[in-house]
Amino acid sequence: MPSGEVINKDYFAFGEKVEISGTVNGDVYAAGGQILIDGTINGDLLAAGGKISISGNISQDVRIVGGQITIGGEIGRSLTVSGGNIELTDSAIVRGSVVAGGGSILLASPIGREVMIAAGNLTVSNKADGSLKVFVGSIRLTSKAVVNGDLTYWSDKPASIDENAKIAGSVIHKTPPNPSLEKMFGIFTGIYLLITLISFISTLIIGLLLIYFYPKYNREVVSTLRKRPWASLGIGFLTLVVAPILLIIIFSTVVGIPLALILSASYLITIYLARIYVVFWAGVTIFERFGKRVSEGWTLAVGLIIYFILTLIPIIGGIITFVVVLFGLGAAILTKKELYQTLRKQDII
Repeated sequence: MPSGEVINKDYFAFGEKVEISGTVNGDVYAAGGQILIDGTINGDLLAAGGKISISGNISQDVRIVGGQITIGGEIGRSLTVSGGNIELTDSAIVRGSVVAGGGSILLASPIGREVMIAAGNLTVSNKADGSLKVFVGSIRLTSKAVVNGDLTYWSDKPASIDENAKIAGSVIHKTPPNPSLEKMFGIFTGIYLLITLISFISTLIIGLLLIYFYPKYNREVVSTLRKRPWASLGIGFLTLVVAPILLIIIFSTVVGIPLALILSASYLITIYLARIYVVFWAGVTIFERFGKRVSEGWTLAVGLIIYFILTLIPIIGGIITFVVVLFGLGAAILTKKELYQTLRKQDII
């Protein structure tokens, strides 16, 4: 999206490289290998990518997941971020709170409210206008650090605090306890819930991109689920069982390895997307029962929330995921077949 362009609605973007340099008067949903945002977003930002750089202005909340994340722009509300390396530069401004998890985190920007962080290494070199609560391997406050509240940290090492750093409240050091089996279960549950949250955000972004770029196909798959549910289930099961066998056979021919790699990637992508079609169908069905008409984005979001809640149920959640994939996979294949036949009859392909 080039500089000077203005979009007066929500904006969806995905690809190897995503660049947003214009103005979006709505929310932005982005996914890609590299994401660069140096324009203006008058709404929320939800993004997932390998490398994310934000130097523009976002008026509301930011929710991002990535490997390498650099933030140098202004965020009007709160920031929620998870990544390998996270850097908030001294040119950045976060007017709300910050919740972050990562390997190495640098806070060199002013934060308008409280900060909660889990990280291997944390460096603070600017002002936080609220309390600072962190669970870290090591923490360092430079001479520029200002905490207008308490500093509470859990770490095996004492914090490195420059004598010129300013902390308005108390400094509370808590040593991480040796966890019991019950606490270990709690830790793993927390990790599982974090992974689930990341998966939810990623699936929502991809689903919204599908709705935006392939609206008609998405509706056709939902129609297939309604008209031919049992056929969808059967085709989905056969595909899940037979496809891996065929791929192994193609791999074994040696000369067919390039084709097998392409088909394997397509197979895995189709399986991943299969859930989204069923989730969207569930959302459509729910709103139709209540006689309400809402945007397709909200339809997807409601269906996704219900789906993820159900998958949290032990054992039953796994069964639900398996069945959902079967239905979605079968419906997608049947819809593609019908689409192919239609295009062939029209001599388009």
